[in-house]
Amino acid sequence: MIAFITAASVGFVFLLAGFPLVLDFVRAVMPQTVVDAVASLSFFSHFEAISKGVIDLRDLVYFAALIAFWLTATAVVLDMKKAE
Repeated sequence: MIAFITAASVGFVFLLAGFPLVLDFVRAVMPQTVVDAVASLSFFSHFEAISKGVIDLRDLVYFAALIAFWLTATAVVLDMKKAE
């Protein structure tokens, strides 16, 4: 259950990182380096470049890492379900 909650919170951060209102709030409260870190986690910024036809290695690595993370989180949750 803890792994699921952690995975869900990480997913929530990825989702929120793309919304301008959240970034405006974070800019008002946090230093610029934190704002840049949150913005770099955004799905939308990486997808925007690909949707324009620009295939950047950073975007491919981002999506590969995202897929690997969620597959690992799924495997952990399934293993926890089997143990019950």
